[in-house]
Amino acid sequence: TSLAESLGWKNTFRVVGVASLGFVALWVLLAANTPAECWFISEEELQYLDKHVTKPKVEPKGTSTEETSSNSFIGMPFEMAIHRGLWAIFIAHIAFNFGAYYLTNWSPTYYKDVLGLEPIDAKYHLMMPHITNLLVRVINPMLVTAVAARGFPLVFSRKLFTCVGYVMAGACLAPVYALRSLNPWISTVLFSIANGFFGMAPLGFKSNYLDVTEKYVGIVAGYGNTLGTVASIIGPKLTAATLEKTEQNWYVVLGTVVGVNLLVSINYAMNAVTFPIEKMIAKKGKEKE
Repeated sequence: TSLAESLGWKNTFRVVGVASLGFVALWVLLAANTPAECWFISEEELQYLDKHVTKPKVEPKGTSTEETSSNSFIGMPFEMAIHRGLWAIFIAHIAFNFGAYYLTNWSPTYYKDVLGLEPIDAKYHLMMPHITNLLVRVINPMLVTAVAARGFPLVFSRKLFTCVGYVMAGACLAPVYALRSLNPWISTVLFSIANGFFGMAPLGFKSNYLDVTEKYVGIVAGYGNTLGTVASIIGPKLTAATLEKTEQNWYVVLGTVVGVNLLVSINYAMNAVTFPIEKMIAKKGKEKE
């Protein structure tokens, strides 16, 4: 908003575009396929990785049970593609993008239409949720370490962060519209805490992508990100349609986000797993033989 005030909207988008291209250039310069190909890694770091990181097994084509049962069209075994543990992650990812993009895309409209603040006047209000989200992401590793140090199993950790993130974000969003007549900073505090908890949820379900498969991580993550992107596209349009149909009833909009969060939390708590699904399928196949 400050850039738009100083440079105009066109130049603001140009600045963002140039910054994005700069990030791409930086990534191309620093990225590598393997640690050994990284130009700035030290020999000591390479030795540490070689000692402590398990190298993936390369099996001859056609010898793996998982490979022979893999569906070439979807890139993984069909039994894996429909597994409840995998879909617990997908659904959580969809809900995350739906809720996160609501906060990103519709907060300026809410502040203008409901709280009576123009974007230039609401710039600090709109900035605070992103700051709290960033702060939570910074402390996430410490939270994981604290839970693991107490001896809780990995599946408990995944469920804890996902469910607490969604439930508490929903709890903060639920009273926002009812408190619209109070100081706008009340709404900002609630939005900020909610977005902070949204920053906690991926610590569970996004990390879970690495748990449920050893062989199909890229494929599984690709499907999840695609489904999440679809939710990112549909979510704002659904919000616009809801506001139009309900005559600007924000109770319905916020209630939808809250309801989705609660349902996703229940589904994830019931169905999330932390074992490689393809190995489980292969084991069951051998038992039947």
